Amino acid sequence: MNDEYYQDDWLKGQEAWFEYHCNESHTSADAELWYHSHQRVTIVQEQPSDGRDALHELKTGKERCEAGCPRCYQIRFADGFVADAMEDELLTSPAGFTRPNPPKPKEITPIELA
Repeated sequence: MNDEYYQDDWLKGQEAWFEYHCNESHTSADAELWYHSHQRVTIVQEQPSDGRDALHELKTGKERCEAGCPRCYQIRFADGFVADAMEDELLTSPAGFTRPNPPKPKEITPIELA
């Protein structure tokens, strides 16, 4: 985690840049979230997570992520799509992106899901 593009706390209504950090696959359960990577988002609220429970011990996002208990936030994209994101997926600038741009959504056939 590069501290330069992360912040330790996100508040309701703040804006961030989102970068998807999980299974980059058209058949992933989170494919829609992957397709939304590298977009500006609005923080809706903090969600229950291990990171929230560890607040008294782990003060920074870097400490929480390294311990495997990042905070989780509900986010909203400009097109209205709402999803959950871990704090290491929220950045203060697109300059912090480390993954390639996502592809356009793909129609999945039932055979591909098998």
